[in-house]
Amino acid sequence: MTNTYGLEPGEYQALFEYQGRVCAICQQPRRYRLDVDHDHKTGLVRGLTCRLCNRRILPGAKDDPVVLRNAADYLEDPPAARLLGPRYHMDTREETDD
Repeated sequence: MTNTYGLEPGEYQALFEYQGRVCAICQQPRRYRLDVDHDHKTGLVRGLTCRLCNRRILPGAKDDPVVLRNAADYLEDPPAARLLGPRYHMDTREETDD
């Protein structure tokens, strides 16, 4: 059997168990095989991630840990709430019966 992204036979399963059988980023279990995430510049295998984290979140942040830390800080302490206090979006679109 050939290796997958540098993982030898049995190493995927060992890593999967080591991660608690969940995505290394969102920590959610998935019903499908997780992606072997790797650094596209260096080839370094980083872990097993779900499709959303591997194919959207990491590329969206350009694999930049600073961007991801800033996003977490933003979610935990939004500037609008600091400046204005609590404000809530109200959806004013009318519902239609189709």
